[in-house]
Amino acid sequence: MHAPMEKKKGFSPEQLSYLVDAMAQLNLHEAFSGGAKQGVEPEMVYGTPVEDLCKEELAKYQLHPLDLRMKLERWTDRNELATGLDQFLLRHWGFFNVEPNSPAYMMRMRLPACKLRGDQMLMLADIAEKHAGGYAHVTTRGNIQLREIQPKDVLTIMDKLHSVGLSCHGTGADSARNMTAAPTAGFDPVELIDMAPYTIRLSNLVLNTRALQGLPRKFNVSFDGGGQISCVSDSNDISFQAVRIGENDQGVEPGVYCRILLGGISGHQDLAQDTGLICTPEQTVLAGAAMLHVFVEHADRTNRKKARLKYLLDAKGIDWFMEMTAIKLEEFDAGFSLTRLDVSHDAPRAMVMRQGHIGVHPQKEEGRNYIGLALEMGRLSPDQMRLIAQLSMQKGANDIRLTVWQNILIPHIADSDVESVVASLKELDIETRATAFAAGAVACTGKWGCKFGLASTKQDGTRLVRHLESRFDLDQPINIHLTGCPNSCAQHYIGDIGLVGATLPDGSEGYFVVLGGGSDNDRGIGRSLCGPVSSTEIEGTVETVVGNYLSRRDGTESFLSFVRKLSDDELPALLEPLL
Repeated sequence: MHAPMEKKKGFSPEQLSYLVDAMAQLNLHEAFSGGAKQGVEPEMVYGTPVEDLCKEELAKYQLHPLDLRMKLERWTDRNELATGLDQFLLRHWGFFNVEPNSPAYMMRMRLPACKLRGDQMLMLADIAEKHAGGYAHVTTRGNIQLREIQPKDVLTIMDKLHSVGLSCHGTGADSARNMTAAPTAGFDPVELIDMAPYTIRLSNLVLNTRALQGLPRKFNVSFDGGGQISCVSDSNDISFQAVRIGENDQGVEPGVYCRILLGGISGHQDLAQDTGLICTPEQTVLAGAAMLHVFVEHADRTNRKKARLKYLLDAKGIDWFMEMTAIKLEEFDAGFSLTRLDVSHDAPRAMVMRQGHIGVHPQKEEGRNYIGLALEMGRLSPDQMRLIAQLSMQKGANDIRLTVWQNILIPHIADSDVESVVASLKELDIETRATAFAAGAVACTGKWGCKFGLASTKQDGTRLVRHLESRFDLDQPINIHLTGCPNSCAQHYIGDIGLVGATLPDGSEGYFVVLGGGSDNDRGIGRSLCGPVSSTEIEGTVETVVGNYLSRRDGTESFLSFVRKLSDDELPALLEPLL
């Protein structure tokens, strides 16, 4: 007979505690409990619970914008417009459903540094004529938009763009938009450095980095080489501004650097703020990438109205943001750190030529010129596009530049060819001269082609400029910015005169009027004058303002200088009837 078995003792409290901890670390508790997820952390997107994402962020979480191609194939085969959150995702590819304001799609190009070749312009003319509405527009980011594109033509257009090295990817919704540089980069007589190569490199880095597609919100980046034509870098989320540093007691070797500014969003009355940091031009690419990654990881994904970089800076501060950028640069193994240096060590910036984007101007190469074309609110026909392309290839260096003033430059024209090029352009109604009103007039698409537009900006702007030209002959430029809604694509707060679309109590179109904004050497936010004023009365209102300026100014004082001398209480006097 076997002896009775001795009863085994259970685990000690210490042993039980150890086993429980071990099972938790190995997630064995889920296996033994049938996969229950009690107490497990919720799924997160860069620190935000999925359940808290706004609907646009949830759409990007469920289908990354880069993975939209299969749907795009089906929409193209069926000639079917994307709608709802699908059309939001498609904007990351550069195609916008803008119904009912304009039929079918609008397409926006990606032209880093605002550069085009002549052969590329020929292809865009072909696309505009065969697959769009028979016209194109130059935008306020030195870009080109085409409209009235049918869904069945989307992939054909993309193939044609790729065949000449162009892309429309990453130009809408939550993308790093067209990255701008001065249109005279590389041939500007007074620039400190050509920033176009770095602009293009950062743009291409973004397009080839999955984490930088589908940002928390749209993002603008600008590179200013310190030349004589502005790219309005003050109104960008990130602005690299070339500066010359002389002898100093801070241990910084004299030379050309880039000062880093952040948070420009002029529609919210904020211009970019100096971070107190500089880097070399070569370092701007990785510095820009690091800042974009910080934005991706920390911006608000629950409320799109608070998702722009400005709000992250307001909440955390510029110093915090740049500390996070420094950490990112270490993660990248960038091999450099940003240098702190006060602006007092910067040499003065060269003065900006406010009308340097129009007419014939000498380049830094002797005997060469660039010719600035005066377009009416940025509009181009296919035939005009072909002529510009052919002239750039035959008389220039196959080089075309676009400006944030909605016009085009043809550079590298020999002295001996200037007259013939100007004559050829005139044959297709392309002027190379403009009045002080027309040269600085810019307008967003407005109600005609944008669902957010509250006023017909391009039509009203054209009529307003012609009216003012018939009344006055200015000796000083006055820039007029017309934007259709508070999103301020035409940056009304930095115009000499800014007009922002509004809806009047009776439902008709009108504008609020602001005065005295500027950028670069003249940087400042415009102040409210009046509004809303009916679009039918805006010509008379602006005429009264300009007339009072001319009759009351000191000698040849500029409009900007005159307006900025007036207090807020004195501004309304500009609306008094002219004697």
